Amino acid sequence: MEADLAERSAVSPSPKAPVVLATEECTAELVTVVGGKAVGLGSLIRSGQNVPASFVVSASAYLGYAAWRNDGGEGVPAELADEIVLAYQQLCQRQQSEVVVAVRSSATVEDSSDSSCAGQFSTYLGVSGDTDVVGTVERCWLSALAPHVSAYREARQLSAEDQGIAVVVQELVDAQTAGVMFTRHPRTGDRSLVVVEASYGLGEAVVGGEVIPDLFELNKVTGRVQERVLGSKPFEHRLSADGRAVETEAVDPDRQRAWSIGDETLEALLEMARQLESSIGRGLDIEWAIGSTRSDSSGSELFALQVRPITVDRRSAPLVASGSPVDIVLRRLGGGHHPHHGE
Repeated sequence: MEADLAERSAVSPSPKAPVVLATEECTAELVTVVGGKAVGLGSLIRSGQNVPASFVVSASAYLGYAAWRNDGGEGVPAELADEIVLAYQQLCQRQQSEVVVAVRSSATVEDSSDSSCAGQFSTYLGVSGDTDVVGTVERCWLSALAPHVSAYREARQLSAEDQGIAVVVQELVDAQTAGVMFTRHPRTGDRSLVVVEASYGLGEAVVGGEVIPDLFELNKVTGRVQERVLGSKPFEHRLSADGRAVETEAVDPDRQRAWSIGDETLEALLEMARQLESSIGRGLDIEWAIGSTRSDSSGSELFALQVRPITVDRRSAPLVASGSPVDIVLRRLGGGHHPHHGE
């Protein structure tokens, strides 16, 4: 572990590199500083999508933390902790409440079109308060040192320069429904189709493959729903009343047999897909949610949460990281059957 830390500290950027950045400033040119997830969020904001408020703790902060640990330091250095707290407090001031956030790692090689670290790092939901936010950012940093992450990087021959970890701190949407959407068919590559998967509650149940979500195939040109496949949705993850925890709740049988989203939502998602392809490019993997934030509980809205290129191995497209949203959809679309039909 100490050797890993020494290697990471050896490639530390200039000490003047920022600790915290505004998400809207995260462009592709800054991917080695803010990571792929943050670049995707920045592109969503600049394209005019409804995106929960957030900030980004840079890879420079992680490398500074690694150097501190390598020199025998414990916890998060005070200077780093103070900057993270200041950014969180400013987020709370903008939203006029103590913000409940999701804290997610954003690897500097993550979410590119031919390489992805998706699923390799931890995500923490329902975090609030100065101390908990700083502590959870540190947990994300520590997750980058896990043996499976080192093995993943070694297998893909990633260089030392590709080992930075930024962290996105983003206001958490208490989602009533959520899911993923692909702006071309992830198995056939058909650009005339949009594939949507949806289930009740927070999107982690869909992204992590914990439920079998409802699946919809939409024609991008005509808007017609060409296929609907009812999923198996026995439970949902919801934010607790105080916002400090995520609870798993059973879905009653009638709701399980009902579609998690209707045609109006599908129309809104299709319009989002068209807009993002126009502003960002084709072949996108989008995470979305319908719900509200605690700082604005006036009603449910459609949020864009993440966007990345659909990951393709140039030798045998499409091939994606196991456990990623695309991989989950491919398993459902492949082989002429669906996993809830006897598998």
